[in-house]
Amino acid sequence: MRKLALLPGKFSNAGHILASVGAAVGIANLVLFPARVFHYGGLAFILVFVLFTFILGVPLMIGETALGKHSQRDAVAAYRGIGGRKWGFAGLFGLITCCFILSFYIVVAGWSLYYLYLYLFQYQEITAAVAAALATDAPSVAGVGGLFGKFVSSHYEVLLFSGIFMGATVAIVANTIKQGIEWVSTRFIPLLVLMMLGLILSVPFVAGERVNYANFYFDFPALFAMDSSGRIGIIEALGQSFFSLSLGACSMVTYGTHIDKNTHVVSNAHYIVHSDTLVALLAGLLIIPLFAASGQVGLNPSLVFINLVDTFYSFGEPWGRLIGIGFFALFNLAIVTSTISMLEPAVNYFSKGNDGRRKTYSLLIGTGIFLFSVPAILSFNPESPAFFTDFLGYGDKENGTITMGYFNFILDFFGTFCLLAGAFLLSAFIRGTWTLEKLFEEITVSGYSPGRSIKTLLKVTFLWVIPLLMLLLLGAESLKVLFKLGLID
Repeated sequence: MRKLALLPGKFSNAGHILASVGAAVGIANLVLFPARVFHYGGLAFILVFVLFTFILGVPLMIGETALGKHSQRDAVAAYRGIGGRKWGFAGLFGLITCCFILSFYIVVAGWSLYYLYLYLFQYQEITAAVAAALATDAPSVAGVGGLFGKFVSSHYEVLLFSGIFMGATVAIVANTIKQGIEWVSTRFIPLLVLMMLGLILSVPFVAGERVNYANFYFDFPALFAMDSSGRIGIIEALGQSFFSLSLGACSMVTYGTHIDKNTHVVSNAHYIVHSDTLVALLAGLLIIPLFAASGQVGLNPSLVFINLVDTFYSFGEPWGRLIGIGFFALFNLAIVTSTISMLEPAVNYFSKGNDGRRKTYSLLIGTGIFLFSVPAILSFNPESPAFFTDFLGYGDKENGTITMGYFNFILDFFGTFCLLAGAFLLSAFIRGTWTLEKLFEEITVSGYSPGRSIKTLLKVTFLWVIPLLMLLLLGAESLKVLFKLGLID
């Protein structure tokens, strides 16, 4: 077998932590977490989420990072170098999962960039949409919703803004690790946190009585009630603790290949997981108090592009516009640190550690993924072919129209099932092929050796907890799909 070259690009320790936090912070933190807290028990949901994050998130983060650190190559080589060709598929599976997740993520990224553009340069479009709704005695949210619906149905505008965002992602990844991903992450993540704190402190003064901190209620029974879509609060908390950390694909394995052999993996994993949890809590503190003024709260991106936009408008000029600019700037920062983490695994794999090839492969792979995003964009237009709007019966049926079929399928299959399968494969690989003893050796560095408590935690987690929780989540997600397809009531 040809010997693979070790990767020359290395993160600094702070660069690895912040890049990994950036990979984890994204739509799951800024959209899904606040909405789930609001729907499923308030503070009770938060407590269970934090518990699951420690039980599930820290061990998986240690496992993925340690595997990459051991390999010092790419995600496919990480599995193949230990388990042979039969395990190489696990790395390829994660790599393909990242690419397809990025293909729908870049669509939402385009929406976010467009709304930042609206707030900066075309704010009159928002005011005109609201005025038109109020003129017909409709609520302001109807005008904002109409504006969003018009935009997502327009192929060319969405393609333009999604393409610009993908171009920025490619430009960052095309650079070396130090000059690209680390440079962006070490600047954007601190800026993101500062912007969140600024908005959290500003909104109460601007919104006044429209801010409702009573939304942070404590309703333990709500964790165990099933809603009309087949969702159960405690299962949603478990899923949130997993999906918000960008685990199950190969982003964290890939980032692990770019760290020094003396890196303290356990310490870094704790920093990454706890920082991501902190950002989620800050997002909740910013967004949840505004739900009282934003009408019905959905568990999808419409929360941001309809409910919150309507709430910001209610603040009046100039504060509503300024808050909107700040929020969507923050949202774009969070998304770009995630998109670069999804593109990097494929670029890392094909470039084989050759920095000279990164530009070529970043452009080729980025272009390919962008082309795969086109069906997702087309699925939002009800006039598109049924293949896109109702792909495999996944379309949303509303007011006699069917849309979002392909987008929903990619979101559910790759953004949920494949991530869970990837985590299951990782735990099986560590248990049976690499072995826990080898994992313990890898996380042993100068000045640190895992004690009995961390060894016990990792043993119990990888032997029992992760397999059982992954199967539980797969069952719960399958139940939601059956509800969605109308196969069960």
